[in-house]
Amino acid sequence: MSNIFSFERFLNVLKYDLIIRVPAIGIFFLVLLIMPHVLHQMMGFGNAFPVGQRLDLYGVMCGFIVFFAPFKIYTVFRGKQELGSYLMLPASSLEKFMSMVLVSLVLVPVSFVLSCYLLDAILCLLFSGQYGSVVTVDYMLLLRGAYAMFALTGAAILGNTLFKKGAPGKTLLCMLIFVLLWTSVIASKFFDMLLGEGVVAVDPDVLTLWGDITAIAYFAGATLFYILAWWRIRKIQIS
Repeated sequence: MSNIFSFERFLNVLKYDLIIRVPAIGIFFLVLLIMPHVLHQMMGFGNAFPVGQRLDLYGVMCGFIVFFAPFKIYTVFRGKQELGSYLMLPASSLEKFMSMVLVSLVLVPVSFVLSCYLLDAILCLLFSGQYGSVVTVDYMLLLRGAYAMFALTGAAILGNTLFKKGAPGKTLLCMLIFVLLWTSVIASKFFDMLLGEGVVAVDPDVLTLWGDITAIAYFAGATLFYILAWWRIRKIQIS
């Protein structure tokens, strides 16, 4: 495309994605939405479903939807015919990438979280004796969840553009390798430096600093995922 970005073209791509691509995740979305309640009925034998337990299960399901959404919605990167139709869309690589990020990082996760809350409220009204009060989430938990979603979505989008077969599994494997490398190599050197003189106790401030460094490193890595994903889409668009 001659122009890098046009808001009108971006809206057209976003509309196309929402109408044509996003419905592909519908069944998966509904399965994950009801899964916590089905699991409780199967394993809880009609006992109470505590708020904390529900919140944990909702978080796990949200992680699943965030990671697998790009793979299920944007299957075009794993088929020649679908990829051809994707390249024919009258939009630049940046516009397509931004639509993909908006759908995967914002619209799908937010819709899932709101659906979880709505279903939870309905079940609390219908089965108050079993469910009790509606799930509530504090802002810090939401912030940590958003941080995790940012990293997961970036890795999924990049993996979806890179791998043809077994893209989710290969992406998870790469993520695991990166985490292990960070933990085993960099972290071990950091603590070896701290404890090299035989220090038994570590200052809590040092541990806090280590946590901050890890958070910054993960954020930088996640940002790099998005940059590489856009570069990959741009390369496909040009070729």
